[in-house]
Amino acid sequence: MFEEMVTGRNTRPPNPKKRSGRRVGPSNSHGAILHTARTLFGERGFDGTTMRGIAQAADVDSALIHHFFLSKEGLFLAAVQNAFVVPGLVEMVTEGDPEGAGERLARAFLAHWEDPEVRPQVEALIRSVRAFEEADSALCDFVGGEVMLDVTTALGHGKAEVRAALLGVQLIGIVYLRLVLKVEPLASMSVDDLVCYVAPTCQGYLTERL
Repeated sequence: MFEEMVTGRNTRPPNPKKRSGRRVGPSNSHGAILHTARTLFGERGFDGTTMRGIAQAADVDSALIHHFFLSKEGLFLAAVQNAFVVPGLVEMVTEGDPEGAGERLARAFLAHWEDPEVRPQVEALIRSVRAFEEADSALCDFVGGEVMLDVTTALGHGKAEVRAALLGVQLIGIVYLRLVLKVEPLASMSVDDLVCYVAPTCQGYLTERL
């Protein structure tokens, strides 16, 4: 600005040209599809969401969705993962007194699901899970097999896969009762109170002899 005032020249670079048309680059398209799918599945449910609608909203060719995810079911399962993955979960659970691992695990998930940006996704996506065959078991397998397994393996109490599966079923069941079916008193219970009830079971699955 000072040089412009002294010399009378415009030293600022020209404005970049705006891009138009379809998105370019597989990584950008992949991310745009997932983001759009989460939004539409959350708003319309599984049955009310189409691959063509997702493609139009994400500004991509529908063939690209099939290339990345094969089917609407595959896209749905990829989309829900974001809502069920807690960042830094392993470190959060394993660092500290082993006797408090169950409480830390329960709090990590329950607090994550109460996040204003995450909770609507979880509510809508779990409702949609029941819209196609075996999706509910696939979700439990994902949470138990991919999300929890790293935790149970890191704690090293043996039977890591069994422990992870039990934890996945436990927590998915609780979030379904609390956020979707809204069963009382779970639906209106505070996170702190719910953690107190859930933590002993999680602790048992994490560290006690099976």
